[in-house]
Amino acid sequence: GTLSYSPPEWIQHQCYHGEAATIWSLGLLLCHLVMGKHPFRRGQEIIRGRILFPQRLSQECQDVIKRCLSVQPSDRPSLEELFCHPWVQGVPLP
Repeated sequence: GTLSYSPPEWIQHQCYHGEAATIWSLGLLLCHLVMGKHPFRRGQEIIRGRILFPQRLSQECQDVIKRCLSVQPSDRPSLEELFCHPWVQGVPLP
């Protein structure tokens, strides 16, 4: 993939753990979908992990994104934890 989709551990150490990197990618995708733009442009922005959310975005949605885009891989939720998050539970399926 492109650098802008790389997790911070890849940018800093050129290593990653598959599940944590997958959660990072899901967080980026969700962020892009709900905000209409990619939250990071450069490697240093990814390493810092600061995201500016629009006010219209619910706190629950922001929480999911923040957890998925945690700079520390060990702080990211597992897939099971992600699916149990109240915001994810509240999303109606087609």
